[in-house]
Amino acid sequence: MSTHEEEDDGQDAEQAETFERLYNRVGELLKSFGQPNFRSGQRYADYSVHGDYDSRPRLVVFISSLKMLSPTVVHSLQKLLVEFSGWQIDLKVAVWDHLKEWPEMSVSVRSNEIIDDLQRQYFPKEYQDLEYEGARPGAL
Repeated sequence: MSTHEEEDDGQDAEQAETFERLYNRVGELLKSFGQPNFRSGQRYADYSVHGDYDSRPRLVVFISSLKMLSPTVVHSLQKLLVEFSGWQIDLKVAVWDHLKEWPEMSVSVRSNEIIDDLQRQYFPKEYQDLEYEGARPGAL
């Protein structure tokens, strides 16, 4: 194995370890805001932290309850990311009753910015005014 390959393997292992730490921290943080994951016999939960690391510095959280998109939740995740330089958390909207009719949308959270790709016109009235201080619109 070349030195370059050994360095890549070391970086991959380090990133995978960072992913695990971030996964655990995000899971613990979000428990204070809602019900995690889906349990046997239970269709609804508020969110699910995706546990598969895809070699990119990001963590995906599937949001099945819009309350998990509150500015308090988003800014709490942003504060957490200060400890995880270069990492991002993607909050992907995945509301069970609307999976087929709502387009893909998300909020990407980084330690230094929030990228808002939500299409609020699909949301119930009480969630259409969600705003994140300092956010910028996404590519949509």
